[in-house]
Amino acid sequence: MANRKKMLYKLGLGFIIASFMLWVAPFVVPFMPLSAGAKAGIITVALIVAEALFWVGVLFVGKEVAKKIRGYVNPSNWRKKPKPGPDKDGQGN
Repeated sequence: MANRKKMLYKLGLGFIIASFMLWVAPFVVPFMPLSAGAKAGIITVALIVAEALFWVGVLFVGKEVAKKIRGYVNPSNWRKKPKPGPDKDGQGN
């Protein structure tokens, strides 16, 4: 049972990572030698599949892990300093 949970967790992380990789498509596809209709279709499908993969991954890994991952990839959080946490003895700063 624990082995199955571990496998689903890894699969969920893989889905989340794949969904973030698909978000690159709207920035790459316009430069490909395709018709405008094909570009629009590819971008639309990539975004829909990316969202579906993300939410299926969230089901497998859990809401807390997904929130943490989204926090890492949110550009508005990149320059923020981490909040000071408790010291080794459990006391704040």
